[in-house]
Amino acid sequence: MIIAHYGGLDTTYPGFAEALTPSYARRVPTALETSLVGTFRAHILQVIDTELGFKATVCTQLSKLGIRVREGDYRINHLSAREEFVEFIPETEEHQIDQQVRRRGLERPTPETRYLPSLPRTEHQWSAPTDDLFTHTGLMIDFGGDSGETMYRCEEWGRSLEPTAPYRGSETIISPAPPETLPAYPGW
Repeated sequence: MIIAHYGGLDTTYPGFAEALTPSYARRVPTALETSLVGTFRAHILQVIDTELGFKATVCTQLSKLGIRVREGDYRINHLSAREEFVEFIPETEEHQIDQQVRRRGLERPTPETRYLPSLPRTEHQWSAPTDDLFTHTGLMIDFGGDSGETMYRCEEWGRSLEPTAPYRGSETIISPAPPETLPAYPGW
C-alpha cells in the first residue's frame, strides 16, 4: 500500500495492483514531488475470520520514515503508532471486469488522469517477493484505518520502538539527514 501511494500501482509487488478492490485502487494517487526514504515498520496485531474472508489489524510505526520535501530536507512524523487494517475478501464481478479492462489495455471506467503518472518501473527493486503471490487466489485486498475507540491498541508496540514519541498525536521534524533505511526483516 505504501509503495502504491508513493510510486504508483505499477511499481508495487507483482500482482498486487490487480488484487486491490476497484474502489481502493481508484483512490491510490502518486506523489512524484516527494521521495520516501527510511524504514517502514509494521506489526500484525490481530487476524480474525470474517463472513467472507479475513481481516488483519496492523500496527504501523512511521517515525523512521521520511519524505523528501525539497533538496536536502526530510519531513519525519514522530508518533507512537497507527492502527490500520487489511481485509481479504472474495473476488467480485466488478473486480473481474476491472481486471479484464486492465489486461486488454482499455480505458478504465474511472480515468486516472487526475493522478500523476507513476515512476518508471526500473527505479524500483524490491527485495521480495519477486513472484506474483496475489493473482489467482480468488481474494481481493482492501485497506482502511480505525479512528474509533480501538485506535490506541498499537501504542504500546509503537512506543517499544520509539520511546520518545509523543503521547496522543505526533510531532513533525524537518531534518537535513534522511532516516536510516534498514534491511527488510523478517521480509517484505
